[in-house]
Amino acid sequence: MSQANSSRHNTEKRLNFFMHCLGKELYSLRKCQKKSIKAVAKDTEMSPRIISKIEKGLYENFYVTRLLRLCKYYNVDMVEMLSRAEYKDRNNTI
Repeated sequence: MSQANSSRHNTEKRLNFFMHCLGKELYSLRKCQKKSIKAVAKDTEMSPRIISKIEKGLYENFYVTRLLRLCKYYNVDMVEMLSRAEYKDRNNTI
């Protein structure tokens, strides 16, 4: 594997792990607020499938607008949400 390919692979791994951390934070918020995926989906006008994938860190077409919509729904600041995910990412704690 060339150095460029190795670097790209490492970047993708880091991004995937960060998205997993962010998804875990969103999942925790949903559970703390005792909301079902169906309820969140209805209230945020997203499909339950998309929310499930986001929470699992598997959603490849993740838009900031969706994160903002979820943060508003859960009444949490988006910067705070990203900071929580970054903390878990940096410390490899999920």
